[in-house]
Parts: sequence; C-alpha cells; structure tokens
Amino acid sequence: MSVESRPTFPESAAIAGERRQIARQEFGMRREILDILKGGPKTVPEVAQALGVPPRRATWWLMGYVRYGAVRASEKANDDGYFLYSLVQDK
Repeated sequence: MSVESRPTFPESAAIAGERRQIARQEFGMRREILDILKGGPKTVPEVAQALGVPPRRATWWLMGYVRYGAVRASEKANDDGYFLYSLVQDK
C-alpha cells in the first residue's frame, strides 16, 4: 500500500530560514495589519513602523493579503514612490 503525502502548504516547504518564519507568522499578523488599515490607507513603511518590524516582513504579509483579496493597492504610487494599501470593502 502506498501512501501519497502532500504538504498542506507546498510553497512553504520550498522556502527556508527567515523567509519560512515570516510565512508562518502571516496568519497571526492578519488581525493586526487589518486593524492598522482600518484607520485608512497606508504604505508599506507605515505598516512596518506601526508593527515594529522591518519593511520586508510587512511587504510579505501585505502581498499575501492582496493575493487573497483582503487588501488592495492604490492604482498609482504616492510622491515617494509607495503604493497605498487599503482594506477591500465587502459589497
């Protein structure tokens, strides 16, 4: 009898080290990031500063939420070259 096992999150098996740790924290950070965005659109550096984490971590988490439709980016970057991220409003 052969048992075919497939990892639950195959993309996380392909990454290692710090990136894997950041990926594992994504679900836990969801509420904090969404609460930050309830105050209005924010850039990656603003979200990172509010969380007290490096911008690369905030970017990773925001892109995940964009991918799953909880957050959206503005169509144009601001004067500093950053896009503003805001909550997607349920219709």
